[in-house]
Amino acid sequence: MKPRVFIAMASKILGGPGKGLVQFFRNGGLELSTPLCISYSGVDSAKTEFMRAIEAAGVRVVPLRQEYILDPRLINQALNIVRTERCGLLQSHGYKSHALCAALHWRTGLPWIAFVHGWTSENTKMRMYHCLEKTLVPFATRVVAVSDSISRRLAFVTGDKIRVIPNAVDPAEVEIGNSGRNARASLDIPPQALVAGVVGRFSPEKGQTYFLRALALARAHFPQLIGILVGDGLDRQALEAEVAALGLSGSIHFTGHVTDVAEFYRAMDLVVMPSLSEGMPNVALEAMLFGKALVATRVGGIPEVVLDAVTGLIVEPRDSDQLASAMCSLLESRALLESYGRAGRQRVLDEFNPALRTRRILDLYQEVLEVRSATGMQAGSKEIQA
Repeated sequence: MKPRVFIAMASKILGGPGKGLVQFFRNGGLELSTPLCISYSGVDSAKTEFMRAIEAAGVRVVPLRQEYILDPRLINQALNIVRTERCGLLQSHGYKSHALCAALHWRTGLPWIAFVHGWTSENTKMRMYHCLEKTLVPFATRVVAVSDSISRRLAFVTGDKIRVIPNAVDPAEVEIGNSGRNARASLDIPPQALVAGVVGRFSPEKGQTYFLRALALARAHFPQLIGILVGDGLDRQALEAEVAALGLSGSIHFTGHVTDVAEFYRAMDLVVMPSLSEGMPNVALEAMLFGKALVATRVGGIPEVVLDAVTGLIVEPRDSDQLASAMCSLLESRALLESYGRAGRQRVLDEFNPALRTRRILDLYQEVLEVRSATGMQAGSKEIQA
Protein backbone atom coordinates (compact mmCIF):
# COMPACT_ATOMS: atom_id res chain seq x y z
CA MET A 1 0.00 0.00 0.00
CA LYS A 2 1.07 3.57 -0.63
CA PRO A 3 2.23 5.25 2.59
CA ARG A 4 -0.06 8.04 3.80
CA VAL A 5 2.23 10.93 4.67
CA PHE A 6 1.37 13.80 7.02
CA ILE A 7 3.34 16.80 5.71
CA ALA A 8 3.70 19.98 7.79
CA MET A 9 5.06 23.26 6.48
CA ALA A 10 4.42 26.79 7.74
CA SER A 11 4.33 29.06 4.73
CA LYS A 12 2.01 31.59 3.15
CA ILE A 13 4.00 32.21 -0.02
CA LEU A 14 5.34 29.56 -2.35
CA GLY A 15 9.02 29.72 -1.40
CA GLY A 16 11.77 27.24 -2.17
CA PRO A 17 10.64 24.43 0.20
CA GLY A 18 7.05 24.80 -1.00
CA LYS A 19 8.15 24.60 -4.63
CA GLY A 20 10.01 21.44 -3.71
CA LEU A 21 6.81 19.85 -2.42
CA VAL A 22 4.83 20.79 -5.52
CA GLN A 23 7.63 19.45 -7.67
CA PHE A 24 7.63 16.15 -5.74
CA PHE A 25 3.86 15.75 -6.17
CA ARG A 26 4.00 16.47 -9.91
CA ASN A 27 6.93 14.19 -10.67
CA GLY A 28 5.75 10.85 -9.37
CA GLY A 29 5.29 11.47 -5.66
CA LEU A 30 1.54 10.87 -5.86
CA GLU A 31 1.98 7.57 -7.65
CA LEU A 32 3.77 5.87 -4.77
CA SER A 33 2.57 7.84 -1.74
CA THR A 34 -0.60 9.51 -0.50
CA PRO A 35 0.37 12.87 1.02
CA LEU A 36 -1.76 15.16 3.14
CA CYS A 37 -0.54 18.70 3.83
CA ILE A 38 -1.46 20.85 6.79
CA SER A 39 -1.24 24.61 6.96
CA TYR A 40 -1.45 27.04 9.85
CA SER A 41 -4.13 29.72 9.90
CA GLY A 42 -5.63 32.23 12.29
CA VAL A 43 -9.10 33.71 12.26
CA ASP A 44 -8.61 34.68 8.61
CA SER A 45 -9.33 31.50 6.66
CA ALA A 46 -8.40 32.90 3.23
CA LYS A 47 -6.34 30.51 1.14
CA THR A 48 -2.70 31.43 0.81
CA GLU A 49 -0.48 31.19 -2.25
CA PHE A 50 1.12 28.10 -0.68
CA MET A 51 -2.24 26.36 -0.11
CA ARG A 52 -3.46 27.10 -3.64
CA ALA A 53 -0.26 25.70 -5.18
CA ILE A 54 -0.43 22.49 -3.12
CA GLU A 55 -4.08 21.94 -3.99
CA ALA A 56 -3.40 22.65 -7.68
CA ALA A 57 -0.83 19.82 -7.54
CA GLY A 58 -3.60 17.44 -6.45
CA VAL A 59 -2.97 17.28 -2.70
CA ARG A 60 -5.49 18.08 0.03
CA VAL A 61 -4.56 20.82 2.50
CA VAL A 62 -6.09 20.80 5.99
CA PRO A 63 -5.73 24.05 7.97
CA LEU A 64 -4.87 23.98 11.67
CA ARG A 65 -6.27 26.88 13.70
CA GLN A 66 -3.88 28.80 15.89
CA GLU A 67 -3.86 32.06 17.85
CA TYR A 68 -0.09 32.39 18.19
CA ILE A 69 3.04 30.84 16.71
CA LEU A 70 3.56 27.79 18.93
CA ASP A 71 -0.05 27.30 20.03
CA PRO A 72 -0.17 23.97 21.94
CA ARG A 73 -3.69 23.33 20.67
CA LEU A 74 -2.13 22.55 17.31
CA ILE A 75 -0.99 19.19 18.68
CA ASN A 76 -4.46 17.79 19.39
CA GLN A 77 -5.78 19.06 16.06
CA ALA A 78 -2.90 17.39 14.21
CA LEU A 79 -3.21 14.21 16.29
CA ASN A 80 -6.85 13.94 15.31
CA ILE A 81 -5.92 14.32 11.62
CA VAL A 82 -3.15 11.70 11.85
CA ARG A 83 -5.51 9.18 13.46
CA THR A 84 -8.54 9.93 11.28
CA GLU A 85 -6.54 9.81 8.06
CA ARG A 86 -4.53 6.77 9.22
CA CYS A 87 -1.21 8.44 8.43
CA GLY A 88 1.82 6.21 8.66
CA LEU A 89 4.62 8.74 8.25
CA LEU A 90 5.36 12.28 9.46
CA GLN A 91 7.29 14.86 7.45
CA SER A 92 8.23 18.37 8.60
CA HIS A 93 9.79 21.50 7.12
CA GLY A 94 10.82 24.38 9.42
CA TYR A 95 11.01 24.90 13.18
CA LYS A 96 7.26 25.13 13.87
CA SER A 97 6.50 21.97 11.92
CA HIS A 98 9.46 20.18 13.53
CA ALA A 99 7.96 21.00 16.95
CA LEU A 100 4.56 19.71 15.86
CA CYS A 101 5.90 16.50 14.31
CA ALA A 102 8.18 15.88 17.30
CA ALA A 103 5.10 15.93 19.54
CA LEU A 104 3.21 13.63 17.16
CA HIS A 105 6.20 11.31 16.93
CA TRP A 106 6.38 11.00 20.71
CA ARG A 107 2.61 10.54 21.05
CA THR A 108 2.12 8.02 18.23
CA GLY A 109 5.50 6.38 17.63
CA LEU A 110 5.15 7.10 13.89
CA PRO A 111 8.41 7.54 11.95
CA TRP A 112 9.32 11.19 11.38
CA ILE A 113 11.42 12.71 8.58
CA ALA A 114 12.67 16.26 9.24
CA PHE A 115 13.82 18.31 6.23
CA VAL A 116 16.46 20.95 7.01
CA HIS A 117 16.71 23.70 4.38
CA GLY A 118 19.23 25.96 6.12
CA TRP A 119 19.19 28.79 8.62
CA THR A 120 18.87 32.54 8.50
CA SER A 121 19.90 35.01 11.18
CA GLU A 122 18.23 38.30 10.30
CA ASN A 123 17.13 38.93 13.90
CA THR A 124 17.17 37.51 17.41
CA LYS A 125 13.75 35.90 17.02
CA MET A 126 14.84 33.90 13.98
CA ARG A 127 18.03 32.80 15.73
CA MET A 128 15.91 31.53 18.63
CA TYR A 129 13.60 29.64 16.28
CA HIS A 130 16.54 27.96 14.60
CA CYS A 131 18.00 27.00 17.97
CA LEU A 132 14.67 25.28 18.57
CA GLU A 133 14.98 23.49 15.23
CA LYS A 134 18.47 22.28 16.05
CA THR A 135 17.23 21.02 19.41
CA LEU A 136 14.36 19.03 17.89
CA VAL A 137 15.65 17.41 14.70
CA PRO A 138 18.06 14.99 16.42
CA PHE A 139 14.94 13.16 17.67
CA ALA A 140 13.65 12.56 14.14
CA THR A 141 13.86 9.10 12.56
CA ARG A 142 15.73 10.60 9.59
CA VAL A 143 16.99 14.11 8.86
CA VAL A 144 17.18 15.30 5.26
CA ALA A 145 19.79 17.97 4.48
CA VAL A 146 19.37 19.70 1.13
CA SER A 147 23.14 20.07 0.65
CA ASP A 148 26.41 18.56 1.83
CA SER A 149 27.17 21.90 3.45
CA ILE A 150 24.09 21.67 5.68
CA SER A 151 24.84 18.03 6.36
CA ARG A 152 28.24 19.00 7.77
CA ARG A 153 26.54 21.55 10.03
CA LEU A 154 24.30 18.84 11.47
CA ALA A 155 27.05 17.54 13.74
CA PHE A 156 24.53 17.38 16.58
CA VAL A 157 22.58 14.67 14.67
CA THR A 158 23.67 11.03 14.67
CA GLY A 159 25.43 10.44 11.37
CA ASP A 160 23.39 7.40 10.33
CA LYS A 161 20.19 9.46 10.49
CA ILE A 162 21.26 12.05 7.91
CA ARG A 163 20.45 11.83 4.21
CA VAL A 164 21.43 14.44 1.63
CA ILE A 165 18.75 15.08 -1.01
CA PRO A 166 19.54 18.19 -3.09
CA ASN A 167 16.87 20.49 -4.45
CA ALA A 168 15.89 20.31 -8.10
CA VAL A 169 14.25 22.42 -10.78
CA ASP A 170 11.68 21.26 -13.28
CA PRO A 171 12.22 22.38 -16.90
CA ALA A 172 8.60 21.45 -17.67
CA GLU A 173 7.41 24.34 -15.50
CA VAL A 174 9.04 27.17 -17.44
CA GLU A 175 9.23 28.56 -20.95
CA ILE A 176 12.93 28.96 -21.65
CA GLY A 177 12.75 30.63 -25.04
CA ASN A 178 10.98 33.89 -24.14
CA SER A 179 13.26 36.91 -24.57
CA GLY A 180 12.46 38.79 -21.36
CA ARG A 181 11.42 41.88 -23.31
CA ASN A 182 8.22 42.18 -21.27
CA ALA A 183 10.12 42.46 -17.99
CA ARG A 184 12.52 45.01 -19.45
CA ALA A 185 9.65 47.03 -20.85
CA SER A 186 7.78 46.98 -17.54
CA LEU A 187 10.84 48.49 -15.83
CA ASP A 188 11.67 50.91 -18.68
CA ILE A 189 15.01 49.22 -19.31
CA PRO A 190 16.37 49.97 -22.82
CA PRO A 191 16.84 46.91 -25.07
CA GLN A 192 20.59 47.66 -25.46
CA ALA A 193 21.26 47.83 -21.69
CA LEU A 194 23.19 45.17 -19.81
CA VAL A 195 21.22 43.77 -16.88
CA ALA A 196 22.55 42.08 -13.72
CA GLY A 197 20.07 40.92 -11.11
CA VAL A 198 19.70 39.40 -7.66
CA VAL A 199 16.69 37.21 -6.81
CA GLY A 200 15.63 36.60 -3.21
CA ARG A 201 14.07 38.04 -0.11
CA PHE A 202 15.57 41.25 1.25
CA SER A 203 17.38 39.93 4.30
CA PRO A 204 20.94 40.53 5.56
CA GLU A 205 22.20 37.03 4.74
CA LYS A 206 21.29 37.51 1.06
CA GLY A 207 23.96 40.22 0.72
CA GLN A 208 22.12 42.63 -1.60
CA THR A 209 24.08 45.57 -0.11
CA TYR A 210 27.32 44.10 -1.49
CA PHE A 211 25.69 43.75 -4.90
CA LEU A 212 24.68 47.41 -4.91
CA ARG A 213 28.24 48.48 -4.08
CA ALA A 214 29.61 46.14 -6.75
CA LEU A 215 27.12 47.51 -9.26
CA ALA A 216 28.31 51.06 -8.59
CA LEU A 217 31.89 49.94 -9.23
CA ALA A 218 31.01 47.96 -12.36
CA ARG A 219 29.09 50.88 -13.87
CA ALA A 220 32.38 52.81 -14.07
CA HIS A 221 33.33 50.30 -16.79
CA PHE A 222 29.84 49.59 -18.15
CA PRO A 223 27.71 52.76 -17.90
CA GLN A 224 24.85 50.94 -19.63
CA LEU A 225 24.66 48.36 -16.80
CA ILE A 226 21.31 48.23 -14.97
CA GLY A 227 20.58 46.30 -11.77
CA ILE A 228 17.39 44.46 -10.76
CA LEU A 229 16.48 43.35 -7.25
CA VAL A 230 13.71 40.75 -7.52
CA GLY A 231 11.89 40.21 -4.25
CA ASP A 232 10.91 42.07 -1.11
CA GLY A 233 11.47 41.97 2.62
CA LEU A 234 12.37 43.76 5.81
CA ASP A 235 15.59 45.22 4.37
CA ARG A 236 13.92 47.10 1.52
CA GLN A 237 14.09 50.53 3.17
CA ALA A 238 17.77 50.06 4.05
CA LEU A 239 18.54 48.95 0.48
CA GLU A 240 16.73 51.94 -0.98
CA ALA A 241 18.80 54.21 1.27
CA GLU A 242 21.97 52.48 0.04
CA VAL A 243 20.89 53.04 -3.57
CA ALA A 244 20.52 56.76 -2.90
CA ALA A 245 23.86 56.96 -1.08
CA LEU A 246 25.65 55.25 -3.99
CA GLY A 247 24.03 57.48 -6.59
CA LEU A 248 22.32 54.53 -8.26
CA SER A 249 18.82 55.99 -8.45
CA GLY A 250 17.56 55.26 -11.95
CA SER A 251 20.11 52.47 -12.40
CA ILE A 252 18.52 49.91 -10.08
CA HIS A 253 14.97 48.57 -10.12
CA PHE A 254 13.01 46.99 -7.25
CA THR A 255 10.34 44.59 -8.54
CA GLY A 256 8.65 43.80 -5.21
CA HIS A 257 7.39 40.28 -4.53
CA VAL A 258 6.62 38.40 -7.73
CA THR A 259 4.94 35.02 -8.02
CA ASP A 260 6.63 34.06 -11.30
CA VAL A 261 10.24 35.21 -11.61
CA ALA A 262 10.80 33.50 -14.97
CA GLU A 263 10.35 36.68 -17.02
CA PHE A 264 12.96 38.45 -14.88
CA TYR A 265 15.52 35.67 -15.31
CA ARG A 266 15.03 35.98 -19.07
CA ALA A 267 15.61 39.74 -18.85
CA MET A 268 19.01 39.35 -17.15
CA ASP A 269 22.38 39.02 -18.83
CA LEU A 270 23.96 37.92 -15.56
CA VAL A 271 22.57 36.57 -12.27
CA VAL A 272 24.42 37.53 -9.10
CA MET A 273 24.25 35.74 -5.74
CA PRO A 274 26.08 37.87 -3.15
CA SER A 275 24.88 35.67 -0.27
CA LEU A 276 26.52 35.53 3.14
CA SER A 277 24.92 32.14 3.87
CA GLU A 278 22.94 29.59 1.87
CA GLY A 279 21.54 26.11 2.20
CA MET A 280 20.87 24.66 -1.25
CA PRO A 281 20.31 27.71 -3.49
CA ASN A 282 17.20 27.34 -5.62
CA VAL A 283 18.03 30.65 -7.28
CA ALA A 284 21.27 29.20 -8.67
CA LEU A 285 19.43 26.17 -10.02
CA GLU A 286 16.72 28.32 -11.59
CA ALA A 287 19.21 30.71 -13.16
CA MET A 288 21.20 27.84 -14.62
CA LEU A 289 18.02 26.26 -16.00
CA PHE A 290 17.44 29.52 -17.89
CA GLY A 291 20.97 29.30 -19.26
CA LYS A 292 22.30 32.22 -17.21
CA ALA A 293 25.89 32.53 -16.04
CA LEU A 294 26.31 33.35 -12.35
CA VAL A 295 28.61 35.29 -10.10
CA ALA A 296 28.14 33.81 -6.63
CA THR A 297 29.82 33.69 -3.25
CA ARG A 298 31.67 30.76 -1.72
CA VAL A 299 29.14 30.01 1.04
CA GLY A 300 26.93 27.08 2.01
CA GLY A 301 25.76 24.89 -0.82
CA ILE A 302 26.56 27.36 -3.62
CA PRO A 303 29.88 25.69 -4.67
CA GLU A 304 27.99 22.38 -4.85
CA VAL A 305 25.82 23.87 -7.58
CA VAL A 306 27.85 26.62 -9.30
CA LEU A 307 31.12 25.28 -10.68
CA ASP A 308 33.80 27.97 -10.72
CA ALA A 309 34.93 28.88 -14.25
CA VAL A 310 32.50 26.29 -15.67
CA THR A 311 28.98 27.56 -14.98
CA GLY A 312 29.95 30.89 -13.40
CA LEU A 313 32.47 32.57 -11.15
CA ILE A 314 32.82 32.06 -7.39
CA VAL A 315 34.03 34.92 -5.18
CA GLU A 316 34.50 35.42 -1.46
CA PRO A 317 31.55 36.82 0.51
CA ARG A 318 31.44 40.43 1.80
CA ASP A 319 33.84 41.59 -0.93
CA SER A 320 32.22 44.11 -3.28
CA ASP A 321 35.50 44.72 -5.16
CA GLN A 322 35.87 41.04 -6.01
CA LEU A 323 32.18 40.82 -6.88
CA ALA A 324 32.45 43.79 -9.25
CA SER A 325 35.59 42.40 -10.88
CA ALA A 326 33.90 39.05 -11.58
CA MET A 327 30.81 40.79 -12.96
CA CYS A 328 32.92 42.88 -15.32
CA SER A 329 34.97 39.93 -16.55
CA LEU A 330 31.77 38.16 -17.64
CA LEU A 331 29.92 41.19 -18.98
CA GLU A 332 32.79 42.04 -21.31
CA SER A 333 32.58 38.59 -22.95
CA ARG A 334 29.25 37.57 -24.47
CA ALA A 335 30.86 34.28 -25.53
CA LEU A 336 31.79 33.46 -21.92
CA LEU A 337 28.31 34.37 -20.65
CA GLU A 338 26.76 32.02 -23.19
CA SER A 339 29.29 29.23 -22.60
CA TYR A 340 28.74 29.26 -18.82
CA GLY A 341 24.99 29.47 -19.38
CA ARG A 342 24.94 26.39 -21.61
CA ALA A 343 27.10 24.42 -19.18
CA GLY A 344 24.89 25.43 -16.26
CA ARG A 345 21.69 24.38 -17.98
CA GLN A 346 23.13 20.99 -18.88
CA ARG A 347 24.37 20.49 -15.32
CA VAL A 348 20.91 21.17 -13.90
CA LEU A 349 19.22 18.82 -16.37
CA ASP A 350 21.71 16.04 -15.59
CA GLU A 351 22.15 16.31 -11.83
CA PHE A 352 19.33 18.35 -10.30
CA ASN A 353 16.27 17.00 -12.05
CA PRO A 354 12.97 16.47 -10.18
CA ALA A 355 12.52 12.81 -11.15
CA LEU A 356 15.79 11.93 -9.39
CA ARG A 357 14.86 13.95 -6.31
CA THR A 358 11.40 12.31 -6.16
CA ARG A 359 12.95 8.86 -6.38
CA ARG A 360 15.31 9.64 -3.49
CA ILE A 361 12.46 10.85 -1.29
CA LEU A 362 10.29 7.81 -2.07
CA ASP A 363 13.23 5.52 -1.33
CA LEU A 364 13.62 7.25 2.03
CA TYR A 365 9.93 6.73 2.80
CA GLN A 366 10.38 3.03 2.09
CA GLU A 367 13.53 2.88 4.22
CA VAL A 368 11.97 4.34 7.36
CA LEU A 369 8.80 2.28 6.99
CA GLU A 370 10.83 -0.92 6.61
CA VAL A 371 12.84 -0.01 9.72
CA ARG A 372 9.61 0.60 11.63
CA SER A 373 8.17 -2.70 10.40
CA ALA A 374 11.32 -4.63 11.39
CA THR A 375 11.41 -2.93 14.80
CA GLY A 376 7.77 -3.78 15.38
CA MET A 377 8.35 -7.42 14.46
CA GLN A 378 11.32 -7.65 16.84
CA ALA A 379 9.28 -6.09 19.64
CA GLY A 380 6.46 -8.56 19.00
CA SER A 381 8.90 -11.49 19.01
CA LYS A 382 10.32 -10.37 22.37
CA GLU A 383 6.82 -10.14 23.85
CA ILE A 384 6.02 -13.69 22.68
CA GLN A 385 9.28 -15.03 24.15
CA ALA A 386 8.53 -13.27 27.43
